[in-house]
Amino acid sequence: MKKMTITLMLMAMALLGQATVIDGAFYFDEETAWIGRIYYNCLEQMQEEFTEMYHGYLPEKFCGLKANVDGELLDDCLCLSTCDEKLQLVYKHTSRGVEVIGTYMGMAVQQDNTEWQPIYKMGEWISPDDMTVRHNPLWATPIQAQNVFRTASDNAVPDAAKRDRMIFKPHVNAVKFNRQWQDEVGYRYEYKLADPAVVKKMFRGYNDSQITAIVVNHEFLDTHTPLQYSRWLYGEPEVTLSRSDNSYVWQQIDQRYHGRKVTSTKWLATMGEMSVWLVGFAPQEDNMLFSLIVVKEGELEEAFDDYAMIAPGGERTDDGKPMHAWMAYDYGEYCEPEIMAIMHNTWDNSLEFYIRQGGSECQRYYILRERGPWLVKISEFAESIVE
Repeated sequence: MKKMTITLMLMAMALLGQATVIDGAFYFDEETAWIGRIYYNCLEQMQEEFTEMYHGYLPEKFCGLKANVDGELLDDCLCLSTCDEKLQLVYKHTSRGVEVIGTYMGMAVQQDNTEWQPIYKMGEWISPDDMTVRHNPLWATPIQAQNVFRTASDNAVPDAAKRDRMIFKPHVNAVKFNRQWQDEVGYRYEYKLADPAVVKKMFRGYNDSQITAIVVNHEFLDTHTPLQYSRWLYGEPEVTLSRSDNSYVWQQIDQRYHGRKVTSTKWLATMGEMSVWLVGFAPQEDNMLFSLIVVKEGELEEAFDDYAMIAPGGERTDDGKPMHAWMAYDYGEYCEPEIMAIMHNTWDNSLEFYIRQGGSECQRYYILRERGPWLVKISEFAESIVE
């Protein structure tokens, strides 16, 4: 009954064309972040309404906007859209959560300067009181031979000297704060494992270039449990997603991405009945896409859809690829993500993936969290590697 009511309501809105977009170039800033948090908290509700309205399609991007509904100007609305912008719904935040105020079946929502964002960026609106965000995990690069682990941060970390635990994969060991300094990159903090003999055991089989550990306070472990998993390492044979053994997953990929041609697949990690894969898709005129998909018990459960939006007339390489796609000067080449830890977040009963991703000018570190059919990015830090 609820689904039928939603469908009839949305069909009526579509026929009436109630909502008219006034300004398609609006994105929630620090002052209006609380509005973004309302939308983030209602993301699964909005996804269910969108999928019900459009017979299984998932929204792939969003933008903030202002809308005129029956002569009343409503600020801070949100539009969810498929990547091709053919299927769209507009929502308004209320004291009760969010409500659909219009659909745009065939009507153009976007203006020339619309700031479309991939769905995973809605994680930027997560509450600062979130247990993971509040603890602010630091990413540590090792010099194993010296038992030295160095972290960096754009901002000062007030509790840096109190951090006393280090995580890598499922391993957790005590660390001691060593020193701190500040340079042109930002704030630097150095740690040592409390027991130097633990270094070889904790990182057995990994050299320094394959490791980024995570430094936290022991209280972080009250709500986060590091899990055991296996992962691909550079130099090992690459494993692709077999069509014969995973026919239903391939069917789901075809449905979720609307038949977009798959150009590559690669195994990244396995944890019990769960596996993580990187899927590359053929580029389109206005975007490029790689997706980190999570398969559980033979079904595609969620994905981190890493879109690179390509501006028309943008700078190109000699072979026609965009000069800047996912990162500055990546020349249209995608740097594969590496999983440094998988944790169960008991606070909201979800999995979190702690990711390192290289680039020509920086290393990116970010945390992905399960949210409905997506993995959303709730934290990110980029460290320059340019001398």
